[in-house]
Amino acid sequence: MKALIQELVAKADLNEAQAAKVAEVVRGFLVDKLPDIARGPVESALTGANVDQAADMAKNLLGGFLK
Repeated sequence: MKALIQELVAKADLNEAQAAKVAEVVRGFLVDKLPDIARGPVESALTGANVDQAADMAKNLLGGFLK
């Protein structure tokens, strides 16, 4: 989430507190809307946990679309 917050600060002209709120809203939205199988990899990517593993799982879920 730190990377997303930094991007929001740099590109959307938000302060850090505003960017953190936006990032949390986006995370919550994605968690609510994504199917269970995609939820874990997306949350991992947003939080920075196991980013490589999450990227591989996302590639597999999309049938190689990202290759």
